[in-house]
Amino acid sequence: MFFFLFAACDKESASEKFKRECPYPNWKTNAHHLLLPVQITPNQLTYKLGDTIHIKVHFSDTMYDYNTEHYFVIQNFIFDVGVKLWRFENDSTFYNGFRENTFLIDSSYFQAYAFYEDNTDVMFVDLVEEDNMYKFDMKIVMNKKGRYLFQFEDFINRYPEDKFDAVIAPITFEGKCPTFGIRPICMLQGGDDHLDKFVPELLHIDKKLSFDLWTTNKVKSSHQTPYGGGFFRWEFVSTYGFIVE
Repeated sequence: MFFFLFAACDKESASEKFKRECPYPNWKTNAHHLLLPVQITPNQLTYKLGDTIHIKVHFSDTMYDYNTEHYFVIQNFIFDVGVKLWRFENDSTFYNGFRENTFLIDSSYFQAYAFYEDNTDVMFVDLVEEDNMYKFDMKIVMNKKGRYLFQFEDFINRYPEDKFDAVIAPITFEGKCPTFGIRPICMLQGGDDHLDKFVPELLHIDKKLSFDLWTTNKVKSSHQTPYGGGFFRWEFVSTYGFIVE
């Protein structure tokens, strides 16, 4: 009888094990949201024909986790980044902005074009890892007037379960919570995203093209936004609106 009482007292509870393996009191979801900071310069609502927009994504391999609010050293990670550029002529008539403007990108970053489910092309790109940094740069010379939406997204978040389990789930790093997945997010840094001025275009993407999957990170309740309670958030794919006159 004494042996069984001793074993029961010595056994670690599930909650105690979780606290030991995941000592992050402020976590909000069950994933490590590794942050890819996206800078767009010049950041402004209106551009002129011929203006050049620079997209820069430089960050250390000591990455910030938006969810746990901690930093983790993560090397040789397999990011799967896609870039989109929508050009709208009205609320529902749009074109692929990369086909109508001039983009300048080093061959070390460019991967491939692909047609995706929300009816626009995606430019898949690579992040170059060197000197303990991940880097990406490109420029867009604006040749066509219109209302534009730019997105920089890590498509790991769209992986079906079997692909995620095969490719991403086995990745580990010091401090990783074993019950968490890895879901990178890309967020605009150092400027306004102007999304409040592009609600009609965003609604068309959300309701007509994307099966009501989108919402915003700027409100606490889905009842406070016209997008509703979607799974994906505009701010987590660095959505940026601008006008070329």
